[in-house]
Amino acid sequence: MKKTLCILPAFILLLSLLLTACAPKEATEAPASATKEKVKSSGETAPAWQSEWDQLVSEAKKEGNIALYAMFTPPTRTALTAAFKQKYGIDLEVTVGRNAEIAEKLLRENRAGLNYADVVIAGKGSAFEVYNPAGLLTTLDPLLLLPEVKDPAAWWQGKLPHLEDTTTLAFIAYVQPPMVVNTDMVKPAELSSLKDLLNPGWKGKITMNDPSAGGTGFSWFAVFSEILGYDYMRSLARMDVVFINDRRLQVEWVARGKYPLGLATMEAEVTEFTKLGAPLRPVIPQEGSYLTHGAGVVSVFAKAPHPKAAKLFVNWLLSREGQTIYSRAEGNQSARVDVSTDHLPSDKVREPGRKYFLEDLRLRPEKQKMVKEIFGPLLK
Repeated sequence: MKKTLCILPAFILLLSLLLTACAPKEATEAPASATKEKVKSSGETAPAWQSEWDQLVSEAKKEGNIALYAMFTPPTRTALTAAFKQKYGIDLEVTVGRNAEIAEKLLRENRAGLNYADVVIAGKGSAFEVYNPAGLLTTLDPLLLLPEVKDPAAWWQGKLPHLEDTTTLAFIAYVQPPMVVNTDMVKPAELSSLKDLLNPGWKGKITMNDPSAGGTGFSWFAVFSEILGYDYMRSLARMDVVFINDRRLQVEWVARGKYPLGLATMEAEVTEFTKLGAPLRPVIPQEGSYLTHGAGVVSVFAKAPHPKAAKLFVNWLLSREGQTIYSRAEGNQSARVDVSTDHLPSDKVREPGRKYFLEDLRLRPEKQKMVKEIFGPLLK
């Protein structure tokens, strides 16, 4: 009897050990298995574009540089060149000039059979009137790879900001006040509408950026002739408007009081003089305002010598990161809706719910004809 009692505890202990060994393991007790499953799952859910993007980065780095022709201000050139070089180790070789200068250089190179340029960033007119007719550009959509770039919801108006075709993307869209006044000479109540400009008291006191030279003057005419009609423009011509090509001098005239108001002035020059203490105020009349793309239109050349690097650059430029750098350096609002505007004056920022007008490039031949017909005698 005593012998049986001595054996029983040993038997119970052995049975307990056997039951523990056979019991199912909890999930927390299998880290190796869980890690293996996690790796497998991660591999299955990796973005489809990621491997293509990684390959693009690798191939672009081998090309080493990008030939970029652009209407950059010095801060924009410095900021984009440094940021892109730091991120990808690729040099941006930037040729800077105005729209007409860049267009002339590119056409001259094309006629000589030279393909130096990869990407051009300039105004909308050159792409529509010069590069496309010459067959120099490639379609952009196949080059867009990043989901955040291709997402229509990331852009103003809920669509990719193409112009009239798919060879251009207008990545900048900021408010362009139709006129600026000298606050020492013009009271706010005196100009609430563009129709107020036809009051006899303004005759000979209005200066305007030359609409026959393209640029902001032409855009002003193109937009507001659609809203107010050609008869309005004919009436405006009878106000002895003084036209000028020099954008800075035009704003200086208003700042110094030579003319109390200027039409189609450039916001960069207005900002410059305002910072110096000039009594200037941009005015948005009741007819509304229009948006300008400024020098924020990008295109890629069909025979780009560095096609991979060009593709990489365009995707980066149109990303939130690239647009934030550009917007802060250039001082203009991005067409992306997720780029901060904290660094911009309120009169250059799109307001939710407000309607803005854009020039229809397809009407350019008609508008150019009407500019000459209506303002021709004053432009001589």
